[in-house]
Amino acid sequence: MLLIISLAIALIVAFILDKPLKKCPAAFYISVAVLTVASIVITQTDVTISSRFVREYVLGIFSRGALGTAFWALVMWAGALPNGSAPIKKLMPIRGELSITAAILTFAHIITYGMTYISNLIKGRTGSDFVITSIVCLAMVLIMTPLTIMSFKAVRKKMNAKTWKKIQRSAYLFYALIYIHIMVLFVPKAQKDREGYFLSILVYSAVFIGYAAMRIRKYYIANKKPKKKLVPNTVCVCAFALPVALAGFFARNTEADKVKPSVAAEENVATFTFAPETTALETATVTTVTDGKNNSATTAFTTSETTVTEPVTSNEKDEKTTSAEEEKLEEQEHTDEPEQEQHEDTSADEPQPGYKYRNGEYEGEAEGYSGRVHVKLTIENDTITCITAWADDDDSEYFGDAMNYVIPQIGAKVSADRIDACSGATYSSNGIIEAAHKALEQAMKLT
Repeated sequence: MLLIISLAIALIVAFILDKPLKKCPAAFYISVAVLTVASIVITQTDVTISSRFVREYVLGIFSRGALGTAFWALVMWAGALPNGSAPIKKLMPIRGELSITAAILTFAHIITYGMTYISNLIKGRTGSDFVITSIVCLAMVLIMTPLTIMSFKAVRKKMNAKTWKKIQRSAYLFYALIYIHIMVLFVPKAQKDREGYFLSILVYSAVFIGYAAMRIRKYYIANKKPKKKLVPNTVCVCAFALPVALAGFFARNTEADKVKPSVAAEENVATFTFAPETTALETATVTTVTDGKNNSATTAFTTSETTVTEPVTSNEKDEKTTSAEEEKLEEQEHTDEPEQEQHEDTSADEPQPGYKYRNGEYEGEAEGYSGRVHVKLTIENDTITCITAWADDDDSEYFGDAMNYVIPQIGAKVSADRIDACSGATYSSNGIIEAAHKALEQAMKLT
């Protein structure tokens, strides 16, 4: 969806604002740069934007690289469409300006997610997808930077035409790396039935594979000059349709016909178990998500110490009770225990006098960064013994940081009020806090 919106914006700029772009390109570069910087600042700080539409479709087209990719798509297709066609006449005169605009927008994406990658590297998150995307992104930057510099007219005029053209051919590798980068990130999410990713894969595949097929066709016709174009046209259609179909096949949700996995098996899920308040220092087992894998760790939480008091008697007659009478009392106590336990079992779900919350499991949900956040907590005698949290569509890195920072506070306070959000994962933190607050409200309403 982001790419479709971005393509529409790029087409408007190329086909309607082409003359202003050609006449005053600096104004466009400055405008794009300002928007880019603004998106980076808003994304990387704790500024809260309540509207999901603004976060997803306004900031998202900058921070997620969709708008930059759309401009690269125009630059690509300008070299693949038939010579003399109407789109070529529009795109070729401003192709250099379009590529510079695309590069500025791409740098916004690189800086935004580059900070995240560096943070993940420091935290030891080095999964296979992390390594692949890091290598691909580094190669893209090394190729894109000189190509962008050479797109400026002042630089191009000082270079030899043949040398310039040879260096520009490395753009083919750059386009291929963009597609590889997208597939590495999107295919696993589409296979897990994450909303919108399957459609995104089909759209990206149509744009990039379609370009490759059309570029090969154009090269063949220019060099072989066939009298009839039926064969190259047929090959071009097959070369486009088959890879797109394969991309869709591998990206489909293979678990669609199976029973949906439980919450514990979902992505972005963690369970925090809090021990009862019996000592000054207790431990809680925390399951976090790192690179889509569950890892267990033990974290210590300080809880209030409870003192167990036993009744004391000073009656001298009680002290002189015979052993027979003591045995009789013990037998009577043992006889009464099952009845007492049975009574406690039958009233376990009943609200206890003086308790704020009702015992049991309660679940709440709220809006995260790019999807719903769910929190399920277990309450026992005004103590949270277990908290499970998961997200429908938030990034696992951000959501994992938010869980590890926010949930221990909620468990310690037995409240979702005055909880500090995790810096850099504000939206995920607020989603967890709000979902926990709703779950606790359910427990209170039942009292």
